[in-house]
Amino acid sequence: MKVLIKTPSRIHLGFLDLRGDLGRIYGSVGFAIKYPYTLISIQDSDKLEIHSDDKRVFTYVKNIINYFKITPNFRVDVLKYIPAHVGLGSGTQLSLAVAYGISIYTGAQYSIEEAAKILGRGKRSGIGIYSFKYGGFIVDGGISKEGELPPLIFNYKFPEDWVIVIGIPNIERNIHGEYEVTLFNKLIARLKRESLVPCEASRILLMSMIPALIKKDIVSFGEAITRFEVEVGKMFSYVQGGIYRSPIIQKGIEFLLSNGAYGSGQSSWGPAFYGITDKDNYQKIADKLKSFLKSYGGGDIIVSSPNNEGAKALILE
Repeated sequence: MKVLIKTPSRIHLGFLDLRGDLGRIYGSVGFAIKYPYTLISIQDSDKLEIHSDDKRVFTYVKNIINYFKITPNFRVDVLKYIPAHVGLGSGTQLSLAVAYGISIYTGAQYSIEEAAKILGRGKRSGIGIYSFKYGGFIVDGGISKEGELPPLIFNYKFPEDWVIVIGIPNIERNIHGEYEVTLFNKLIARLKRESLVPCEASRILLMSMIPALIKKDIVSFGEAITRFEVEVGKMFSYVQGGIYRSPIIQKGIEFLLSNGAYGSGQSSWGPAFYGITDKDNYQKIADKLKSFLKSYGGGDIIVSSPNNEGAKALILE
């Protein structure tokens, strides 16, 4: 038997509350996209074999088989990767693809949420987990204590005729791991000390972004996305040096907005930034963005439709 798992990526719009004085902290917003994706296979073998350029895969596999006491008579191959540390959620998708594939191949009974906790995912945001499980547009409710996963509080299908154009400039990709934890701790301490609350972002989400999504109003949704990202960026400016992480990202967002994108922002810590457009306009926007990035040191362009299904499994006998 052979099992193939194909995952989405995710765009992370940001967090709602890093103070935590209401009993919960974080609370995040994002949506799943089809490209880029991670693709793994799990198939028969007399012993455990792992073929991956990413050393994290070895840890993911061993954590799952040890925790659930699974006989490791299979081979894992990572066939395609989401680019790492660019703001598209590669780590969560890779880890859950491994866990989901092993579950299907071996028949081991555990949920995506159980696997996420074992593999250390979802400590702050649930967007990657719920993008993997459901796809679509996602809002999670943050956490009330360490060790719990953020609950899913809103999940809605993204209009299929909306298109996401992503730019990834060739700049430093160093915000992950312990450094990321340090930045969050520094920011949370400041917000508590100075009593700063990003309430405007929550207002935009509830009164503008979600209604526009439900009505499939791409103009209003784009405006809401852009405003939301600015408000979240103000909160993060203390640790990332501005509303956006880099001047190139800011210029890229401004470029997208001035060249037809309905809305634009930075995904997670970047360097990925994105524009929301439609099927009539995406190609000319992508072509112009390619020229823009070339003038600022190069980079990659990704064009994607939404993912409204989450990860998909294919079983080959």
